[in-house]
Amino acid sequence: MAIEFKIKKNYFQDALRLMRISKNIREMEGVKNAVAVMATEKAKFVLEDAGLMTPEIKGASGSDLVMTVEADSEELAKQVLVKMEELVSAGISQSGKESPDILHQEIQAINIGLESFKEALEAQGIKVIHVNWQVPANGDPKLINILKKVY
Repeated sequence: MAIEFKIKKNYFQDALRLMRISKNIREMEGVKNAVAVMATEKAKFVLEDAGLMTPEIKGASGSDLVMTVEADSEELAKQVLVKMEELVSAGISQSGKESPDILHQEIQAINIGLESFKEALEAQGIKVIHVNWQVPANGDPKLINILKKVY
C-alpha cells in the first residue's frame, strides 16, 4: 500500500462536493482510501484515525484543501491523486455532474407576505411570484384554536 497527498493552500471547497468526489475516487479499482477535505481540526482527527495523517497535513490550516489517496501501488496512488485534483479544480465529481454556478444564474423568487418586498425585487428586474399570505384569523388566538380543531 502507498499513500500520496497534496495540500492546496487557501483553496476553499464545499464539503459536500468534496465528500462526493472522495466517494467516487474510493470506488476506483486498487484504491483503498481517498479523502478530499478542508484541513479543519475535525477533518485532521478523521485523517489521523484513518491512518492518512502526515506531518505536512498536521501543519495545514482550516482554509487549506487536503487530498490524500491510499492505493495498491505508489504509481496508482499518484495517478488517482492527479485525477482527484482534476475533479476538484474542474468543479465536477467523477459522476460528471457539474456544480451549479448560482452566481451567474437568473434570480427567481417567491415572495410570501409583504407586497413591498415583491415590488423591490421587481424593481431590480427579478422574476417574482407573489403569494398573498396573511396570519391565520388575523392572529386572534381564540379563532386560531378553533381552526386548529377543524384541521
